[in-house]
Amino acid sequence: MAERTLAEQLGGPLPEGIQALPEDARQDLAAALRDARHRQAKALAQAGEDGLKYVPALLRGAVRKAVGL
Repeated sequence: MAERTLAEQLGGPLPEGIQALPEDARQDLAAALRDARHRQAKALAQAGEDGLKYVPALLRGAVRKAVGL
């Protein structure tokens, strides 16, 4: 899988200050952003699953489907 560039991750052109960084620093920043987004997605998924603990067991399947978990 090809990794997205920093500009692709940010959805537009890089600000001048970031563009002025050396290429390896921009790559490190892109990797850090990608890792942070993966951690965030994992935490959000876990929070969704944890929230289902408050839903009666018989309804959990339907609620999962309705909210896209």
